[in-house]
This record gives sequence, C-alpha cells and structure tokens, in this order.
Amino acid sequence: MVTIPPMDQSESEEQELDEDGLVIQKYDSTVLVVLPAKGFGEQILRYARSSLYNVHVGTYSVCTVTDELIEGRLQDEFMVDGPLSEASMESYSGILVAGSEGASGLAQDPQVLALVKAAHADGKLVAGWGDAVEVLAQAGVVKGSRVTGAATYKGLVEQQGGKYSGREIQASGNIITARDEGAGMRFGQALAERVRI
Repeated sequence: MVTIPPMDQSESEEQELDEDGLVIQKYDSTVLVVLPAKGFGEQILRYARSSLYNVHVGTYSVCTVTDELIEGRLQDEFMVDGPLSEASMESYSGILVAGSEGASGLAQDPQVLALVKAAHADGKLVAGWGDAVEVLAQAGVVKGSRVTGAATYKGLVEQQGGKYSGREIQASGNIITARDEGAGMRFGQALAERVRI
C-alpha cells in the first residue's frame, strides 16, 4: 500500500486557478509563435512547444486568422491566442515562425518581417523550420549566420549574406533553424537550450 502525504496547505494556496478550476501555469518567459492560416507542421510545433514548456517557457500563438480554427498539414485544427496585427516583441523572449506546405505568405507580410527584425535586433531567439527560412532571409536577419531549412531557399539565404548548411538542425547565435519536420524532437531541444541561456 502506498501512502500519499497530504498536500502542504501553502502549496495549494500558491496555485492560481482559472474560471474552470484548472491551474494557471506560470512561465519564466514566453515565445511568440507565428502561424500561417493553413498547412503548418503541427508535429514539429508540438515538439517545440512541449520542449519550451519543460523549461518553463510558454508560447503565445498569432495568425492573420483569429475568428476560426486554423488547419495544420495533417489537418489538426488549432485556435490561436491572438491576432498577428496586435503582436509586438516587447513582452516576448523570442519568436518562432512556423514552416508550412506551399506558400504561406508570411515572408511577404510586413508585420511578420518587422517582428523577426525586432527579435533579432534585441538578441532574442529567432527560430523557424522548413520554408520559414524564407521569412528569416526576407527579414534580413541571416547575414553572417549559418541556417538550414527548405533547400528551395538556399539561393535566397546566400543572396541575403547567410550560409545555408542543409543540416537537420542549425544553431547560429540567437538563430535556430530546422530543415524540416523530421527534426522535431532535436529542434525542440535546441530551442529549450537556447532560451535557458
């Protein structure tokens, strides 16, 4: 028989509950996650978010679509936390740009590019996988850095002064990139290591 000691009264009082009676998680910092409206890689996103949560770093997701569920590559549906139009890097420790299938439009979105530039200028985490490397290149943050991602953007990365490694995971200063969704767990671990610094 296993005896479970009673919960210390002070521990139960420290936990703040929401209106549904669930414990509100407290984080040391939060990473902004930018998602396209359709086709993002939900598997690698799960790895990234859970790895960050394990080191007490939360995530806040934004998208241009906020009034309906957005759909991942494997058709998982997801409700974002807020609108992209209201996002600012002030209260975040970094930015994670989601890769997706096909053209996501994120690399042509001035708001996304401004967020990536702001995070990089402040030395915060800048991360992405797959075709998200196009966003980093268009934002002008890859100059002098080694990155990986969808091979389609190798030329663009080099044109912007970066070096395309083609590796599964590439960390270069505050920039962490993954070639594709196959990097899932390793990408999440790299993010967790970077935000702990």
